[in-house]
Amino acid sequence: MKLCVLGSGSTGNALLLEAEGGSLLVDCGLLWRDLKRRAERAGLSLRGLRYVFLTHEHADHVRGLDSLLRRGIKAIGSPGTLQALGIKGIPLEPGLEILGLKLRPIPLSHDAREPTGLRLELDGTKIGIVTDLGRVTPAVLENLKGCETLVFEANHDLGMLLSGPYPWPLKMRILGPLGHLANDEAAQALKILRDWAKIVLLAHLSQENNTPTLALETVARALADWEGELLLTYPDRPSVVISGG
Repeated sequence: MKLCVLGSGSTGNALLLEAEGGSLLVDCGLLWRDLKRRAERAGLSLRGLRYVFLTHEHADHVRGLDSLLRRGIKAIGSPGTLQALGIKGIPLEPGLEILGLKLRPIPLSHDAREPTGLRLELDGTKIGIVTDLGRVTPAVLENLKGCETLVFEANHDLGMLLSGPYPWPLKMRILGPLGHLANDEAAQALKILRDWAKIVLLAHLSQENNTPTLALETVARALADWEGELLLTYPDRPSVVISGG
């Protein structure tokens, strides 16, 4: 199994997971040509792509959906997400299995119809993916316990956001319980999950209200003696490829 975050941030989100039976995208906020180019840059391919899981209906997560559907790729999502997009797809419910992967939805607090994160399991290897959440709820933590690889939102630095150029209503939306997760909040959650996590990829970093250095330093302080690997994802290029399973 191989995992690569092809893009992460407000300009477009997509994660590619290659399993033995084929490939799965988590979100498709990039157009097909960009997905293909970034996959190739990471040494991966879209030839085996069979499914796309949609965390929610916002444009930066579904911009390339029409092109995927035309290619016969099947959409998976919560009933609310599928309804919001007006498409037929496979409703994600606990126990769903595709490509040898066990999928479990993780309910998230975000201003969308029925947003969900995702827990994946293959041959005992567990992966947790949560971005676009205003709060880390007990349900989020419970679903992520046991995951060796985490893709976890670290959207903004509180000081940068409050002093930055965004209009006040947008700042309040980001800071609210249905908005996005600050670096400090991500750090405290990851501190709870450190006993299981071996690899953490920080995701959905704001280009206006955060910096890679700030995100890394804030989380690293909370995980001071943690022996795992802390990595970044990027808005304009793929992350490193994670192999396992």
